[in-house]
Amino acid sequence: MTPCYFAPISHWKEIISGNILWELNQNFNKQTLRNRTYIYGPNKILKLSIPIKHSKESFTLENTLIENDFQWQKDHWKSIQSAYKSSPFFEFYEDGLRNLYFNNYNKLSVFNIECIKLVYEWLDISTKSSFTKTFKEKYNTEIDLRDMAEKNFDDKFIVKEYIQVFSPNHGFKNNLSILDLVFNQGPNSISYLK
Repeated sequence: MTPCYFAPISHWKEIISGNILWELNQNFNKQTLRNRTYIYGPNKILKLSIPIKHSKESFTLENTLIENDFQWQKDHWKSIQSAYKSSPFFEFYEDGLRNLYFNNYNKLSVFNIECIKLVYEWLDISTKSSFTKTFKEKYNTEIDLRDMAEKNFDDKFIVKEYIQVFSPNHGFKNNLSILDLVFNQGPNSISYLK
C-alpha cells in the first residue's frame, strides 16, 4: 500500500487486515491521496491538501518534500477543529493530533507515516509494517493495493453508516478520512473496519 495522508476508511479496512509493505519508491503523482484527505466540514466535504515542492524531474514518495512556505498545518488544524470539535471523541484524540500539526516535517512520507502511527495508537492496532527499498512493478505473492492512492481509483467501498457531526442536516458522507470515523465513533471505530 501507499502511505496516504489520513487515508479513507476503505484503506484502513485493508491496513488492519494484515502485514503491510508500505510503498515509498513509487513516483509521486499529483492529485492523489498521498497528500490529500477529505473531511466532513460544516457545509460540505473539505479537501485538505499538503503543498508539495515540485520539480521538473520525477521523484519518489520517499523524496517528496513538503512546501512549508505556506501555513498548511495551521490551516488544516483549524479546518479539522471546525469540523470535529463537537464530535463525541475529538477531545480524546486532540492532543496527539495537535502535536502532529505543530511539529515541522520536510518529507511527506515521514508525515504520512506519523499519521498512520497515530491512528494505530488511537485504535490500538498492532500490525506488522515494513517499507520498500526499491520500486517493484509487480508483486506475485502479495496483494497490490497501491492503486488505491491514485486519483482515478474507483473506490466502491461502502461504509456502514454512523452518525457524523453534520449528518443530521446534510446526510451521511461515505468513506471519508479515517479522522471522521475516529472522531465520531472513538474506540468503536474498529468495528466499522472488520
